[in-house]
Amino acid sequence: MPPGPSAPCDLETGADKLQRLHALWQQYGDCVRVPAASRAAATWLVTDPALIRRILVSNHRNYVKGVGIERVRVLLGDGLMAGEGAHWRGQRRLLQPAFQQAALGAYLRGFHTQALALSARWQQAARAGERVNVTAEVSTSTLTAVLQALFSEDLDDLRDAAGQPAFALVSEQSQRDLQFAVRFRALGAQIRELAARRRRERRFPPDLLSHCLRARRGASGPMDDKALVDEVLTLIVAGHETTAASLNWVWYLLATHPQVCARLRVDLRDLDLDTVPGREQLARWQPVARIVKEALRLYPPGWLYTRRAVHDDTLGGYHLPAGSDVFICSWLLHRHPDHWDAPEAFRPERFTAEAEAGRARYSYLPFSAGPRHCIGEGFAMAEMLIHVAQVARHLRPLAPTDAAPALEAEVNLRPRAPLWLRFEVCDD
Repeated sequence: MPPGPSAPCDLETGADKLQRLHALWQQYGDCVRVPAASRAAATWLVTDPALIRRILVSNHRNYVKGVGIERVRVLLGDGLMAGEGAHWRGQRRLLQPAFQQAALGAYLRGFHTQALALSARWQQAARAGERVNVTAEVSTSTLTAVLQALFSEDLDDLRDAAGQPAFALVSEQSQRDLQFAVRFRALGAQIRELAARRRRERRFPPDLLSHCLRARRGASGPMDDKALVDEVLTLIVAGHETTAASLNWVWYLLATHPQVCARLRVDLRDLDLDTVPGREQLARWQPVARIVKEALRLYPPGWLYTRRAVHDDTLGGYHLPAGSDVFICSWLLHRHPDHWDAPEAFRPERFTAEAEAGRARYSYLPFSAGPRHCIGEGFAMAEMLIHVAQVARHLRPLAPTDAAPALEAEVNLRPRAPLWLRFEVCDD
């Protein structure tokens, strides 16, 4: 039996769960067993890359989604985030082509447009000496970007009963409680109506909804309307919330590390930022990518991956019984001193090609790993690169006078309160 406390504890509850996980890791090491207070099976906290590889990759079929997935399923149904088994595998195969590198070009113009609009608003605020609510602004911008990628020419037609944009509640309401779930799931009716209209009109513009409508699973044909709604709602939430949370931390880190921001602005002079970038151009935006990757290391939006063992397993020489819950905390993994020098420091140079090649493969997990690796990693990275480059070319975030943002470690890792920053226009 691995080391751990004898007193039962439910690690997934309470506002201080991240701090409790950190304390357990510091006291007991990379494989910790904690008796659960409300469940028969214990919880294992794992921060060893070799063990993580076994759970997520080499023996992944022995593990299903674990604690917390019930709440996600209420909101998103059996979409890619919460689905399991044969249904999940089939849906993953249907959706995968829409997120491969060759398909990303269809979304880049939308990312570019949103970044330019946000930059213009922030420049106006900077010239007026006003602070920017970064949290609200990036939430609206990233939500619009994913909705455009999903619905393209039909987006403006999707309205609620009051005539407001149908999915505005995603950025306007931060709580993901039952009330939100009921309102959000009700929007599925509009998705079904739009899908039916496109089928009747045989109109399939190049967007994610069209991909879902035209994808076919062999003889069983296209996905049914329930699966379609589940996947679209999943893409809205997953495509918006993780990116929005990450960009909050990018701007906070650049504001508190002016020397990194200054270096970025110098590097941006070598990039063509006046046109919509192609995939080949984005691949050369390594100075921007290093900043985004380091922000994802310090503040991974997917800070905790939970799994449940279907059958007995052996982890690190210890017997893990079937039914055990396993927590993989990327926030702790990304601060592990065995893999990261000065782990609390913001150092984008950690992500040069040479540095990345020298690290343990599973010591960095901002998008998980294995078959359930985030399908939208390329989508999210492209959006963040374009956003950061277009804003930073004109604006410099100023060091905040407020205290460091408190962490809210729920489904995603985000600031507990909105992040407000001042910017300075600098078109040198």
